[in-house]
Amino acid sequence: MRLQVGQVALAQFQNRSLDTAAQLIVTSDAEGFLSQISTVQKVSENQNSVLQDYQQAQANLATLEHSAEADLAALAEKQKQLRSLKEASDKKLADAKNVLAKLDATQRQRLADEENRATARANAAASRDAVRGPINGSGKGVRALAFAKAQLGEPYARNAAGPSSWDCSGLTMKAWGSVGVSLPHSAGQQFNTGRPVARSDLQLGDLVFFYSGISHVGIYAGNGRVIHAPRPGKSVEYIKISYMPYEGARRPG
Repeated sequence: MRLQVGQVALAQFQNRSLDTAAQLIVTSDAEGFLSQISTVQKVSENQNSVLQDYQQAQANLATLEHSAEADLAALAEKQKQLRSLKEASDKKLADAKNVLAKLDATQRQRLADEENRATARANAAASRDAVRGPINGSGKGVRALAFAKAQLGEPYARNAAGPSSWDCSGLTMKAWGSVGVSLPHSAGQQFNTGRPVARSDLQLGDLVFFYSGISHVGIYAGNGRVIHAPRPGKSVEYIKISYMPYEGARRPG
């Protein structure tokens, strides 16, 4: 388009020395000249159209460039947030390892036994619920919970989102993704989606968040329990909400 506009400008420059009235006086073929004038007017209209198209294209390009710059800035901010979340997660994991390292063998075994008992109690309660019939619930939350139930027993893996291993937010992301609701792969970012839900109003499929700074998420399974992917060395399981520091809940979709 810039080339076409340049050609238009050159043509106008080359024909600037003699106006139309003067050219009509000096021509020997007035009829032919008038025909040429008609053609020139048509060409001029086309030239104006080219100029207008060029100006519009310039405006569109400027808009696209601005949009691209905004998208790039947003992406850079997201990457910064993800780096920050990863650093916070790494620190909490290192702190937890340091605490465990200070325990003697008896204390570690006692802790493992208590975790196993808690998991067994939650699984037993879930089995009793299944015998009695489903807990009240409907819609996308129930179907998201059904997806999470299908992953029970599959191992935890950091940054995993299926199909056979999971981290906490990967499990909830795919559970709600199975019903058409998109969630980010981050517990902290999932806490900013959906609408807040009071603990007393939890429904099946709601996202339940734990620990200060929001570093863990599970999916509500009824009767005060969640299904979650806990940590390395463990598998997707039921656990009571009361066993972890509760921070809030959200209802996606």
